[in-house]
This record gives sequence, C-alpha cells and structure tokens, in this order.
Amino acid sequence: MNPTFMQKNGFKLLVMALLLVMIGTLGYMVIKGNNPASKLEVMKKAPDFKLDNIDGKPISLAELSGRSKLIYFFYSTCPDVCQPTTYTLSKVQDALVKKGVFGDKTAITSISFDPSKDTTEQLQKFSKSFHADPKGWYFLRGDEAAVIDLAQKYGVMVVKDKEGGTFTHNNVILLVDKKGDLRTYYNGSDPDLDVDKIAEDMIGLSKE
Repeated sequence: MNPTFMQKNGFKLLVMALLLVMIGTLGYMVIKGNNPASKLEVMKKAPDFKLDNIDGKPISLAELSGRSKLIYFFYSTCPDVCQPTTYTLSKVQDALVKKGVFGDKTAITSISFDPSKDTTEQLQKFSKSFHADPKGWYFLRGDEAAVIDLAQKYGVMVVKDKEGGTFTHNNVILLVDKKGDLRTYYNGSDPDLDVDKIAEDMIGLSKE
C-alpha cells in the first residue's frame, strides 16, 4: 500500500478499526442486557488505580471499597457524547440521593484521559456545572498514557487524534461492585437509558 496514503489516512483507518471493536462491545452488552439472569454476574476484577481528585487528594479504587460505583472515562471538552452522558450520571446521582445512599454506599467516578486540558480547575468547573456532590462523585485525572492504558484494561477503547487533539472512545459507563468486581456496562449514548434502573442496580450491589 502507498506509504503516503497510510500516513494521511492512518488515523481514519484506526478509528474505523476502533468502531468495529465498539460494535462488538455494544453487541456483547446488548446480549447481557437481554439476559437478566446474567446481567450482574461478575465479569472480571476491576483494575485498580490511584489518580488525583479535584480536591488534590489521590483516590484509588481500593479506597472506594464497600461502595458500588460507576466509572466513566471521558474528557470535558468532548464535542459530543461526554457532556450528555455526564448529565445522565447527574440524574443517577439525584436518584441515589433521594434513596439516601449516595456517598456512603454508592459513588460515581469520572476519569479524564485529557490532563492537558482537564486541569484541576477545569474539572472543578465542569463538576459544578453538573451539581456533582463531592462526597460521592469524584473527578479524577492522571498521566494521559497511563489513563488511556487503564481505560483499555477496563475494556474502553480510547484513541487520540494527535493532529486535532480530540479523542475517539467507547461511550460506556461501567458498574463496579463494593468488592471491586466489574459487573456490567451501560451504553452512555442510549437515549432510553433508565437512570432509575442504574440506581437500583447500584443499590442492589451495595447490599450484597
């Protein structure tokens, strides 16, 4: 193949490959979602991490032990899916607050893979725009390469367009139980995503 063609179109080809992976992942999620008996079975041990929260304190997955939690990989300047999905997460937070379980029994963790733009100040501003309660909703950041590698360990594919500075990624929300086991994925772009059902799943896992 012509090297010039590869150089000019390499990112597009990579994104196409990523989209195929996304389709496969979403297909897997649909199959699991249509099978209630297996939906919340343990998929695998969730990879641990230790990243900086917007209050300057490091947060690890191990420190969230005892709480069921959602994990969402994102970047705040995302031009499409990240902000609507974060709004969905804010609605999940509201549902958990109404049940009196947010912060002590359940939590939300949003992890940015764009530390150059998602400074602590930027994430503080971003979190406030979604009325995130800091007692149970953490906005974390770390080294770009390390976070992208972490996302991939969770099954979330992230590819950076080095020329445009944007990212292509799976828009999924991950559910991890209080023991640190990954239990399921939710499609963050699903217009029919039921926030009350997500809250119920989290509450159910917090009681296991």
